[in-house]
Amino acid sequence: MKARINQRDVTYHIEGEVAQTDGQVLLASAVDLTAPTSWAAAGYTVAAGLPAPAQAQLRAGLAELLRAALREAGVPVGADFDVSHYHHAIADDPARHLAVVNQIREIRQERLPVPAAVLEARVSELLGRPVRALNPWDGERFFHLRIIRPHRPDNNPLHRDVWLPDYDDCINLYLPVAGSTPDSAMPLVPGSHHWPESRTGRTAEGAIYNGVRFTVPALTGSPEPLKIVRPNPGSDELLVFSPYLLHGGAINLTPDTTRVSLEMRFWPAD
Repeated sequence: MKARINQRDVTYHIEGEVAQTDGQVLLASAVDLTAPTSWAAAGYTVAAGLPAPAQAQLRAGLAELLRAALREAGVPVGADFDVSHYHHAIADDPARHLAVVNQIREIRQERLPVPAAVLEARVSELLGRPVRALNPWDGERFFHLRIIRPHRPDNNPLHRDVWLPDYDDCINLYLPVAGSTPDSAMPLVPGSHHWPESRTGRTAEGAIYNGVRFTVPALTGSPEPLKIVRPNPGSDELLVFSPYLLHGGAINLTPDTTRVSLEMRFWPAD
């Protein structure tokens, strides 16, 4: 599948059984946390992050979590190691890269460098209603660190989170830790949270994307060109977006910079 992100051509190689789609709008029968906001039509916003000391503490602490994961995987790095150089530290060692990813795929919120309540309060403020980082479907409290190396198949395919179970009715947070630029930040399709399923194609269950197997179903195509953008929040900002939006496919097009980001989900607390 060919697409354009910020006016740059990219190609996604998708394999998997194609699903039969219908005219259902998944958001129509869900809790739309964007509904009362000024950005409800787009489905996302880039906004000021936490107060400056808390934002700096969060980003620095998350970078140290990645350094600790590297050390645990047998890659000795110092306290001043720039995590945007991750791809140099890990070199061409898929086993060690997997050992790092497995440590940061799901991290308990107790290890956040700032209390989860601080993030909950900021996201609640942006939504105009209280939310909490507690998944009501499984009772878990996790956050995720994403590592996207330059020109490597580390990113998941274009998808909706709600094509997987347990992600209904929430809102997503993306916060840059290192290396998040207009050529590496997470892409999304504005307004696609209101689209019927029949407007695009998707795989039925999981997908092989650029040679890598993913559990999430993947977008397989669209009869119309997709307007894919990379909102690219700055170091003092964050991105909040609907899980019903098409997003992902975050090919890192930078020549020599790994992107590291925090991803976290929030559900209604009222």
